[in-house]
Amino acid sequence: MLLPIPAFNVNLSDLASRHVFKISKLALLLTALPIVSTSVQADMFDELIDPKDGQLDASSYILNNAHGFMPVPFLITEPAVGTGGGVALLFFHETDEQKAIRLDNPDKVSKIPPSVTGVVGGATSNGSKLAGVFHSGNWKNDNIRYIGGLFGGSFNLKYYSDASNIANDFNIEGLYFLQDIDFRLGESNFFLGGSYVNMGSNSTFDFSGTIPGIDPIELDSKDASVAVKLTYDSRDNQFSPRDGLKAGIKASFHHENLGGDFDYHEYNGFVQSYYRIAPKWGLGIRGDIKSVSEGVPFYAKPFLDMRGIPAMRYQGESTALAEVELSYDIDERWTVLGFAGTGKAIEDDGKFEDADWQTSKGAGFRYLIARQLGLRTGIDIAKGPEEWTMYIQFGGAWH
Repeated sequence: MLLPIPAFNVNLSDLASRHVFKISKLALLLTALPIVSTSVQADMFDELIDPKDGQLDASSYILNNAHGFMPVPFLITEPAVGTGGGVALLFFHETDEQKAIRLDNPDKVSKIPPSVTGVVGGATSNGSKLAGVFHSGNWKNDNIRYIGGLFGGSFNLKYYSDASNIANDFNIEGLYFLQDIDFRLGESNFFLGGSYVNMGSNSTFDFSGTIPGIDPIELDSKDASVAVKLTYDSRDNQFSPRDGLKAGIKASFHHENLGGDFDYHEYNGFVQSYYRIAPKWGLGIRGDIKSVSEGVPFYAKPFLDMRGIPAMRYQGESTALAEVELSYDIDERWTVLGFAGTGKAIEDDGKFEDADWQTSKGAGFRYLIARQLGLRTGIDIAKGPEEWTMYIQFGGAWH
């Protein structure tokens, strides 16, 4: 399941989708950890044990409580905004057909997650905050996938202009509206989709750290876009894929006629491939390229999106990156992994060969916390060009 909770980083349109997916998987897990009265604790703990292997498992508790709102705490570990957390109030919509299939096949991992509606609010250690409402839907036996939401936020970030190592502090706050839908093409693994994004924001720059005596500079703006996209998705699971391929291309068109102040285009192509190279060994390979045209606002430039590198640290008119991840299953529940990636951010007047490679690497582990959903959770520790970072992961690291 993919819940549209765009969390704490910017390019907001890109970040929205990035953290939407991460927190959606987290939300499913943490529904298994509500505050309950003593009279129902025994039943709850029984549901948190998988009768198949006697291990801790949240599948039954999550899916058997798929009616009614649930308070769900979550954690934020994005180096661009610091650490933090929040609460989401979620309503799960498992269809009668989905429930019947699950009850008849208790050993089978479901490929179609339940739809979810919710309200979310969160904050981080550097003063950033977010609140919003959203819905994530999988309809018609996974032939239609939808994400939509309305969010308000305030984010304290750093901007590095023209590959500079000097950070300029700025705050961006405003409203973010998202509508995103994909339609399966026949019985294939191809999806044709589109999206609309509208963001009104106020940005305040503080240059006092580099140029003493200058007052903060403010910028009010609106940015609106429509996008078309084609996606191929043969992954065996939407949460923690272990086999299959997801690849896609997307073109977004920003224009004043759509409700914004800017006129520019952005293009994205990506591939995420997962292989079982041996019964206990898995290999993941990721590639991603992004490019924008002239007229793009500073906060919408693409940046290198890899573990170990803060959001917006390396921006350019174009970015290209590649990552590889190798995993080993200790048993059916526990997995250890190592990963490495490298990428470049290229300015408009620069050449690919002149841009510096930015490399990150790290290691982590996963635990199969919801077997019937195929959801794995764990921790990654990554080292980028400048700092060490810890990430609490819910599902795969690539959205």
